[in-house]
Amino acid sequence: MATCRAASDAPAPTVEPPRVPEGAEVVAAAGDIACEPSDSDFDGHDPDQCQERSTVDLLADADAVIPLGDLQYPDGALNSYELGYDPTWGKFADESYPAPGNHDYHVAGAAGYFDYWTSKNRPTGPARSGYYSWELGSWHLIALNSNCDEVGCGEGTPQNDFLEKDLASTTQRCIIAYWHHPLFNSGEQHGDSTPSGAKAFWQDLSAAGADIVLNGHEHNYQRYAKQDLQGQAMSNGIREFVVGTGGKSHYGLLDEKDPNYESGNATDFGVLLLYLGDDAYSWEFRSVSGAVLDAGGPVPCN
Repeated sequence: MATCRAASDAPAPTVEPPRVPEGAEVVAAAGDIACEPSDSDFDGHDPDQCQERSTVDLLADADAVIPLGDLQYPDGALNSYELGYDPTWGKFADESYPAPGNHDYHVAGAAGYFDYWTSKNRPTGPARSGYYSWELGSWHLIALNSNCDEVGCGEGTPQNDFLEKDLASTTQRCIIAYWHHPLFNSGEQHGDSTPSGAKAFWQDLSAAGADIVLNGHEHNYQRYAKQDLQGQAMSNGIREFVVGTGGKSHYGLLDEKDPNYESGNATDFGVLLLYLGDDAYSWEFRSVSGAVLDAGGPVPCN
């Protein structure tokens, strides 16, 4: 993993929107979203803090919304969800397929997270496990729980058994998996650590020919080229996006990036928009200003 810190993080230039596959479904994804209602910056007057009211405006045209964990700071309490997340990203709860983050487990058993999403009739996995799968168009999507001390992630655990059986049973060619803690991370806050569960997830996903992994946790945007479990370029590997830009705050990027890092942004809040066609995908990272800061595709599914 990278170790050197960046001296500065210059704003990324705008780019042209991508070509979109015909008939594509639109997915909007980001994590690390809503501030505590008692936070002095909760009203959003500081452009570098608590911008969940701005990022939510980018969800309007999405067919599905993927909140990538740490949805409500500081501890995912139900009361905070109701006062912070619900009036903002909660407007799109009916279209949401969430994954839990570490801050959600600051409350025992992530009770606030699970109570909130249960009240919205959204999927939370068997026995409030946080892992489940669903389909959108020709795509198979898998929500996983990377809080491994709470639910277990490695070989032989119920979550790993679920993942292996789920991948074996799907008939869809195109696969997305998502959870909170990224395996590959060129961010200065958590880039020196390797989450224990992510390697187990990647091993099974890579063997199944999965296309995309989505993560949050690091409060910036990062895109990686297709790669294998060891971070080596691989033509039919997995492309990882880190999208911790939902509104809470910014983390910088390391000066020395991981080998297959391709693009990133540490100064703008925004969401990743994925355009999912029958056998290909495109993407764009759109900031709260409406500018497209990263884009690509269409890329064929593995």
